[in-house]
Amino acid sequence: MTLDEARERLIEGLNYAAYHETDYSLYDSDKNRLFGSSHYDSGRTVVKPSSWPKGDFEEKMATLLVWANVLNSGDPKFSEAQRLIENEDSELGRIIRRTKTPGWKPMGYAQLTTD
Repeated sequence: MTLDEARERLIEGLNYAAYHETDYSLYDSDKNRLFGSSHYDSGRTVVKPSSWPKGDFEEKMATLLVWANVLNSGDPKFSEAQRLIENEDSELGRIIRRTKTPGWKPMGYAQLTTD
């Protein structure tokens, strides 16, 4: 698995968790921020800005990663993708490391879906 493939797998896992658990998917702008460059362009018209960046974006994504790990528990490639990205100096790397910080706890649903 290449680093780009690992990023894509993680971002799609986060997006699935976001939609599955909150009914709000990640926008292309959120995905591009996580990817680290302009990679996603769905062509969808943006009517209003994404609510995900409001507040602590990395904290929200770390919470989604916890949910994504549960939803992808049977997919060894999802775990492999995290191992490949974990030590990177990138937003995704920081998010993965945050979930492994002793004492860290994911946000509650209400915190995640409000500003």
